[in-house]
Amino acid sequence: MGQNKDKVIYDYADKFINLANEMAKSDRSGDVGVAIRFAAARYCAYEASLQTKNLAADKDKQLQLFVDAFTEMLRTNLEDYINIQSQK
Repeated sequence: MGQNKDKVIYDYADKFINLANEMAKSDRSGDVGVAIRFAAARYCAYEASLQTKNLAADKDKQLQLFVDAFTEMLRTNLEDYINIQSQK
């Protein structure tokens, strides 16, 4: 992705994270994390429906695309937090 596109994505993500952090101030149960993952899954299903004419036929392909993308994003963020923790 280009720098401008990256900035837009990070800015959008920060808005979701800020909302989740605000909600987590009054709910430490872990429900906020579950809710944000559910919302992401629901939105990804919608997004997948826009990327194909036959979602039923392409479901496994779409699922794998999203799983691979999420896995890479999670791996990167886990590595970032490992680095942060190792500097303490």
